[in-house]
Amino acid sequence: MRLTESSLEVRSMQTRTYTARSENQILAAAVAVIQDMEYNLDAIEKPLGVLTASKISDADSGKEKAGLLMLDLLCVAGGSGNCNAMSSASDDQRIVMTMVVLPSLGGKDEYVARVTLQRIVFDKQDRVNLKEAIVDPLVYQQIFENLSKSLFLQANTEP
Repeated sequence: MRLTESSLEVRSMQTRTYTARSENQILAAAVAVIQDMEYNLDAIEKPLGVLTASKISDADSGKEKAGLLMLDLLCVAGGSGNCNAMSSASDDQRIVMTMVVLPSLGGKDEYVARVTLQRIVFDKQDRVNLKEAIVDPLVYQQIFENLSKSLFLQANTEP
């Protein structure tokens, strides 16, 4: 029942340790960061240290549309009456971010923050085309850099 090395790498990419007065300080900084990233706050459970946010964005791909258009054109040229490949093109995606903040076992005033991201892609008829976890290290790096800056600003502006 051991985790694979790839799952350990993903967990490492999704996790950072911060020094703060409390979990609430990190969650407050995270709220500012997610709003700057145009996410909507869906739920926050301060006693559990959990924050959930989401956003809807465009998932259209020019290459995908060009390929589906060609299929429709070939279908029409072939005389088939049921040519509707474009309806399966990606339209919108819902991206969900979850952050969990827990006290670190490493020391006092240290907290571990873990962020996970998933996306669901819908087609033009609002059917689910794709469900996947987002595992791009650059995305997580940017989130944690923004969180570090937010914590720094928060710590230096409070009396």
